[in-house]
Amino acid sequence: MTDPDQPASGPKATPSTPITTPSTTEDVPSTPGWVEQGVDDILASLPQRPNLRTLRNAYLDCLAGAGRTRDLDETHDRCRRKLLTALVEDEHLPKATVSEIERKLEALEADISDNV
Repeated sequence: MTDPDQPASGPKATPSTPITTPSTTEDVPSTPGWVEQGVDDILASLPQRPNLRTLRNAYLDCLAGAGRTRDLDETHDRCRRKLLTALVEDEHLPKATVSEIERKLEALEADISDNV
């Protein structure tokens, strides 16, 4: 007789080893690879900073969370403003440098909107 709480085959779950279903895809939203590459190319012009990778990832996560929202541009603006504010206030980059990054990010976000 089989236990209805256990899978028909494979390992049995115990409190310390729960059964998980392997997945070939992520269970969280993500941006297409070309978006990540574009962000990397844009940020490559910046001097290396300790938190730059974390800020990059937070920006990409924010963009990924936008999905197909009704006002995609507003969501992109919010994501970009968070990143730019952190670059100025936390990473102490010059505003002129950040303005150039902003222009490039806006162009990338326009491409994203065009491809949704």
